[in-house]
Amino acid sequence: MSEPHDSTSEVATDAGAPDLPAPLEAREIHRSYEVGDGSRLEVLQGLNLRVAHGEAVSVVGTSGAGKSTLLHILGALDRPTSGEVLLAGQSLASRSSDEIAAIRNRFVGFVFQFHHLLREFTALENASLPALMAGMSVSDARDRARDILHTVGLGARLDHRPWQLSGGEQQRVAVARALANKPPLLLADEPSGNLDLKTSGALHDLLFELRDQEGVALVLVTHNLELASRADRTLELREGVLQEEAEQRSAPNLSEGSP
Repeated sequence: MSEPHDSTSEVATDAGAPDLPAPLEAREIHRSYEVGDGSRLEVLQGLNLRVAHGEAVSVVGTSGAGKSTLLHILGALDRPTSGEVLLAGQSLASRSSDEIAAIRNRFVGFVFQFHHLLREFTALENASLPALMAGMSVSDARDRARDILHTVGLGARLDHRPWQLSGGEQQRVAVARALANKPPLLLADEPSGNLDLKTSGALHDLLFELRDQEGVALVLVTHNLELASRADRTLELREGVLQEEAEQRSAPNLSEGSP
């Protein structure tokens, strides 16, 4: 087995979109937190990553390695202590919170372990929200949401509210919502962690089908090594940096709920 190496040493090319900037670049990302005794806990330490158009990258690591922290920074939900994140070529450094929110809404879709759907809204209304927030008209936003809900197999569930849907269907609405603005980047944090085995498999198939159909770049944080192995690259977050797996490793005691 080859030794792991830094993930930036082999960079995927954007063969399908040579004139467009990469959906995601992270440069020298550091993230630390102050702890009770006044010292600082270094979670991410000079991390680099580039994700090409249509590429699927999985991130694995032990509980507490900082996988979710990393995903939140890559998706502009959190700021790094230092370093730079670029979404579709747009640097987030020195941007205001409102500017970052607008960039995030346009260029990033999120799927979390829990669907976070609004209980009082229908599937169609939930899936329409990102487009409405981007300034799209109600009719156009609903047309886009209706199309993507049909794509994820929920064309007959448009008027159902979350509590009327199964767990797998709720997560499919969350996927549709994430893709409502046709973002170039989809980030998924343990997307099937709350689902049974059969439903998880169906969701995994869906994510990769949508990657192929929509051309979206996909970054998956997961403890599920079967899901991780389906990606073009598997990266292990270890000691604050990403190491590329030349071969699939055995599970390093992975578990859900890591920060």
